[in-house]
Parts: sequence; C-alpha cells; structure tokens
Amino acid sequence: MNVQKRNDVTIYNLSSGPQLPEWLGERARRNLSKRDEQIRRRIELIQDFQMPSSSSKVVQSLDGRYVIVGGTYPPRIRCYDVHDLTLKFERYVNSNILDIVMLGEDYGKMAILQDDRTVAFHAHYGAHESIRIPKFGRGMAYESTTCELLVAASGSHVYRLNLEEGRFSEPWSIEPTSVAASCIAVSQAQPLAS
Repeated sequence: MNVQKRNDVTIYNLSSGPQLPEWLGERARRNLSKRDEQIRRRIELIQDFQMPSSSSKVVQSLDGRYVIVGGTYPPRIRCYDVHDLTLKFERYVNSNILDIVMLGEDYGKMAILQDDRTVAFHAHYGAHESIRIPKFGRGMAYESTTCELLVAASGSHVYRLNLEEGRFSEPWSIEPTSVAASCIAVSQAQPLAS
C-alpha cells in the first residue's frame, strides 16, 4: 500500500506493490506468498473474489453480510463473507446457473435455478433437494408472505412452487400467449409480482 498526501488530502493506493500474474496457479500463489514477505503483506479486499472462467450471477443476502456468486465451467457457487473478507464456502453444481434467490436473511437457505430445468435448494450444510420444472426457467423470485417461489419460464406461464406445502400451485398465465416471461420481481412493500 502506498500513502500520498496532496493538498491536505491523504490518498491510499491499494493497488501499488507486488502484483502476481493472472496465469499463476492457486498452489503456486500460496507457495510464493509463504516465501516473499512483500507479497504476504499486500492488501486484498476480499480473498479469492474471482471465478476461474466467468460468473453468471451475483446476489447479496438480505442482511448484507454474504455475497453469493454463481460461476461457469465447472458450474459452482461461492459464498463470500463481507465482514470477514473471506471465502466462506464453494460448492459445485450439476448444471449452469441461471438465477439465485436467497430464501432467508443469510446464506442458510437459497434456491438455484439451473439450465437443465431444475431448481436446487441449498442449506447451510450443502445441497438439500432438487426439483424439476415443466419448462426451461429464465428467472426466479421469492414471495415471503405466501412462501412461494415464482419461476418465470420459457412458455407463457409463471410456475409457483409453494415451499410450505412442498408442491406446485396453479401457474399464472401471461396474456397474450405469444409473450414469454423472461424475468420476474416481487415488491418488498407489497406482495406483488411483476
């Protein structure tokens, strides 16, 4: 870290100092940081806040403490703790991630929409359950007052999964039928979906 003072303003340059090449593997990075004190003392805002290839979805928990990132190839999710600035956990999933919805205040309950027509439910200990939806999903939203997971699909329906009863409710139809749902959101003030 480099500290400069100009016109009575202190400027902290966090990116100055030793840089590690992007192509360097994880094991080589750890070994290098064990030997070189300058590399060990450099500042990283959140450790490992990256994906090996790319990320498809980034979601923050309702309490603001956790950030969940869905990555591609191989498909995985990573949970970062913002308060501790660390990687909390990493889990691999079966298919590419389209959407992630937090079902609680923290990372303890979440639903993951995948591109193979499945919705995977994860708890703090790992994968809990997986269900298959009738058509390919495009987006999800959680309506907490009725405990329903709303899935916007490629057809003219919005599928409603009642999490309290553990079954599908009657889907909502979109008029005209030539229009498909591509995204969905639930209002925080009123239990209205749009």
